[in-house]
Amino acid sequence: MTKWFSVGFAAFFIFGAVLLTSAAAKDAAAIELNEEVLATVRPDLDTPTVELNFQDVTNGSAHIQLSSPEPKFFSPTDFPWVEGTPLIDSTVSIENGKASFDYMFPIRGEYAMTLDLMDDTGKTIGTQELKINIHENPKEVRNGIIFIGLLAIFGLLCGWVFSKRRMKLDAV
Repeated sequence: MTKWFSVGFAAFFIFGAVLLTSAAAKDAAAIELNEEVLATVRPDLDTPTVELNFQDVTNGSAHIQLSSPEPKFFSPTDFPWVEGTPLIDSTVSIENGKASFDYMFPIRGEYAMTLDLMDDTGKTIGTQELKINIHENPKEVRNGIIFIGLLAIFGLLCGWVFSKRRMKLDAV
């Protein structure tokens, strides 16, 4: 009976220790991204300031790795050479719990940003991965719909003209 009690206590202790360390690691790397600025960004046109707010770090640095969206088979972008490539590998300084950098996002999609937080001494505090979603330029979507509509109208018009001509030839 005491053997099972000891094993149960040890398992409970290990589970609690793992749970507490994972919670502490998440709290050390608590980062907020300013989504309001990025919601209106148009790819390859706007250069927004990406603002990062660090809750528990007042001064230090963050190593940033930004990767472009992965290629998709059914919806490729305007610039396929950029898809799935690393774009930024840099370090920014954190002052008063904030860091920012300017970047022109080249294509639409979901960017993956990995942040390694370091304190003043260079010791790693934590790591967090963020997702940045950049939407398609609304004018490009509108122009694409208009272009496809005009192509459809042109195709229907050509089909009607050629079928009228064919009907006249068959009538003779």
